[in-house]
Amino acid sequence: MNRNRIIEAFTRVFLWVTVIIINIMYIRGSFETLPDKAKTFIITGDLSMTIILLWFMPSTMAERRVKKGLKYLDRDNDKAVGYIEAYLNSNMITSNERKHAMRILGVAHHKRGDDEAALKYLKQALEGNDQDNELKAEILGAMGIIHSESGEYQKAADYFDRAFEIMFSMSRVNIDRAVFLQVINTYIKTGQHEKALMIYERLIMIRGFTRDKRAEKLLGIQ
Repeated sequence: MNRNRIIEAFTRVFLWVTVIIINIMYIRGSFETLPDKAKTFIITGDLSMTIILLWFMPSTMAERRVKKGLKYLDRDNDKAVGYIEAYLNSNMITSNERKHAMRILGVAHHKRGDDEAALKYLKQALEGNDQDNELKAEILGAMGIIHSESGEYQKAADYFDRAFEIMFSMSRVNIDRAVFLQVINTYIKTGQHEKALMIYERLIMIRGFTRDKRAEKLLGIQ
């Protein structure tokens, strides 16, 4: 776990305990004998700690940045890139969170037309990712889409092969239908119609994946 997150967690517990104690003492009238300035100081401090806990803890601020980045994805990809980059600059995020954010940043760069930056961040997200197979499949799929859209169909098919290998090993698939059609088209354009058909037949055996009439039309399935 991120060391800074551990420190923040202890700080958060300490502040919440302090806030609770102050509120209990206030309800019991423990501050009645104190001068007005002292009471004002304690109450102001209590409110300030509550605001910090709810709004200004480093991990909370980082979380808001990534949420804003996701919010602007597709709507304003320049803003999305800015927020995700700010999130990546935080020292509060874990290694896995960083890799997920890099995947999103790569997608955002692709959507704004910078495929060089997109592939750079996607490759960084892929490096050392040996445990999160679902994320790995998403990254490989995204890299395949970028190469497919730039006309590098064989490169794209190679990335799709690796992505499907992971999906089949997990027996779980989560793929957008429009993206799936592009994947099928890529295999067809590289002369791998039989492979595309085999992949489709294996996918429909996985629970949660339903038949797609448009894909079946492309594959010549009656």
